[in-house]
Amino acid sequence: MRTFISAILLVALTVGAQAVTELHDVVYRTVDGISLALDIYLPDGPGPHPAILFVHGGAWHTGDKRRLAPLARFFAERGYVGFSVSYRLAPAFTYPAPLEDLRCAVKWIRGHAADYGVDPGRIAAVGTSAGGHLVALLGTAPETVGACGDPGVPSRVQAAVALFGPMDLLSAVGSPAEAAVESFLGASVQEDPDLWREASPITWASSDDPPFLLIHGLDDRVVPYEESVRMAAALRRVGAEVRLVLIPGAGHGFINRADSPAARQAIAAMVDFLDRHLLGP
Repeated sequence: MRTFISAILLVALTVGAQAVTELHDVVYRTVDGISLALDIYLPDGPGPHPAILFVHGGAWHTGDKRRLAPLARFFAERGYVGFSVSYRLAPAFTYPAPLEDLRCAVKWIRGHAADYGVDPGRIAAVGTSAGGHLVALLGTAPETVGACGDPGVPSRVQAAVALFGPMDLLSAVGSPAEAAVESFLGASVQEDPDLWREASPITWASSDDPPFLLIHGLDDRVVPYEESVRMAAALRRVGAEVRLVLIPGAGHGFINRADSPAARQAIAAMVDFLDRHLLGP
């Protein structure tokens, strides 16, 4: 079977690809006795380059930073520094642990910007599924939610891309996903409904949110596409910038599968969005 790399190479043929240097398992924090690491994808040239934090999915319980390696390599070839991140997983670690980890990762990137040729004022986050949920929280929730380290160093990003992520966790009540959300949060909706609301990106939509790109397959049977539709509407209501891309025939996780028109459409939307907001004129 052809891998997702096949899909991104089709896009890469249309741009001047740069050489990429990879640094694996660079520790960005140690917490609860475990070391959390980043894989770093460096483009040619000294920079400063825009950066992208890549956040894998896996229902908050599984997954690995290597899952989004092909996407990180592709964007590094386009001149972005890619950071594919590991974070604490449920049920051993419950919310807000993974959000805290992402905030720490963004702050670490800013603190080491000179080491990796990063422009600390041009950082985006891209996440899939549960990673899309966490990226949306990173873009919307106040920095006091899942706070990490020095409050003087910002953890907000300049652009957020969420692919097929749940945006309102209360929507999971009564569905097959309810148990996974409950395990991730460490409490049932009956025990702590306010926690379920706090952990939902749609709760925090505000006018000062960064530009958002929401991508969802219309045939998603795991996270309904209406999650992204509702999130886009919430962002528009408060005057935030948002683009919604709904892809017919695409199911959950389509970006990670073999070469397909759906994957190419999503990648093209991401390139257009990120180039516009991070590369500038």
